[in-house]
Amino acid sequence: MIILTAAALGISAAQMRSAAAIALIAALIGITFALAAITSPGPVSLLALLYAVLGYNGGLILYVLGLYAHARFRAPRVSH
Repeated sequence: MIILTAAALGISAAQMRSAAAIALIAALIGITFALAAITSPGPVSLLALLYAVLGYNGGLILYVLGLYAHARFRAPRVSH
């Protein structure tokens, strides 16, 4: 579920097409994890942070690949 949520954040951030928004959301993922680790009474798994970062980057990559596919299939075909 962490990966899917992070991927949705990545896609949403990419749709804004703002480098500041993409960087801010990436920083907020880390800040949220740090705050959760500080306030957690038990041990914290760094694997969850890794999943969130991978999911976020995966969402960004999926959006870029979607843009590429959309441009590729919408291009007029030239026949000689």
